[in-house]
Amino acid sequence: MGQCNLCKYSSEDKLKESKQTLITSIDESVETKTKQTRVKEIDLVLRINTAGSEITDINTSMINNINNNILPDSLCKHDNIKNYYEISSVILGRGGSSNIYLSRKGGNNFAIKQVIKGGMAKPEELLREAQISLSVNHDHIIKFYEIYEDLNFIYFVMELGNYGDLFEFITFSEQGCLSPDISIDILIQIFEAVDYLHTYKNIIHRDLKAENFVLNIDEKNNINIKIIDFGLAIEKPKNGEKINEIIGTRKYQAPEMVMGYEYGEKVDEWALGVVMFSILTGYEPFRRTGEYRLEESILYDRINFEIISDEELRMLNQRLLDRNCYTRISCKEALTFLKNLKFNREAFYNSEYILVQRNIFIEAYKNYINKKFNVYERNTL
Repeated sequence: MGQCNLCKYSSEDKLKESKQTLITSIDESVETKTKQTRVKEIDLVLRINTAGSEITDINTSMINNINNNILPDSLCKHDNIKNYYEISSVILGRGGSSNIYLSRKGGNNFAIKQVIKGGMAKPEELLREAQISLSVNHDHIIKFYEIYEDLNFIYFVMELGNYGDLFEFITFSEQGCLSPDISIDILIQIFEAVDYLHTYKNIIHRDLKAENFVLNIDEKNNINIKIIDFGLAIEKPKNGEKINEIIGTRKYQAPEMVMGYEYGEKVDEWALGVVMFSILTGYEPFRRTGEYRLEESILYDRINFEIISDEELRMLNQRLLDRNCYTRISCKEALTFLKNLKFNREAFYNSEYILVQRNIFIEAYKNYINKKFNVYERNTL
């Protein structure tokens, strides 16, 4: 029995037809050279958006996102970013529809987040990310310098965290966790930044995790932690509006979010509790595999706080990982607790032995990162 003609109609044929549909949607006034370039860009966009799935039709919003600007001129430059920045092939981080690249301009290094238009993020979400990113200004939040938009992508030009991220810092330790003195310094900076977002900017981050904190370390080995990535951030609801969207990285999601309940800024405090547990132990509190089993773990599993050797930090971590969001400690309360704790231990943490051990660890970590970035720069910039 012969094969049906419909069965012969492959996904590659559909890809070609879809591409042609997009090509014909380009304004006829575009110059030939520009149009030829657009054909290549459209091919890239289609393949990224349809990777691993059958193409059955063309998404109208995808056509609109490709041909129209998402961001207003007041927020970004509608220009070719490569006229201003040298973007390497080194990927510093990955997201659902974005990559962060090591880049350079005038001898200075930057991080550039490249987000594909028509990808996972909706236009209104990209607009919100741009508005929030440019509105924040804090010592422990990454500095956003400018934003570019072209036909396919939006580019966020950011300060480069010169010594990796918090996850890499934690896993570098031979003990598998950070010492209490370093932990307290880092936690104070993190809570200061999140308290600023909650109190002064009315922003819920919703994607706080070890990978979204980058490190700057100076010549004296002072650590400066900075929050990155406001792709999922949102302003606190007004006029009786509710938030119950399940979003972010599963193992950092608060119980109220996992259950689909209405939630507020306390989801950030829970995520910080997960980060804190990793800093103090080298482990994640919820380690079951599989989506359903991980949800069960977040909702019901007993958390092994006993492996936190520092009693006072253990108590704070328990209050952050309180499954009752109404009794969960706030950022401001946690920050006050940590500052008092640091003050009471200041003499011990400034002792010669502690300072020597701290500097040995930080110098070793800096050498490790410096070697990696030297290789990056030789090969790519």
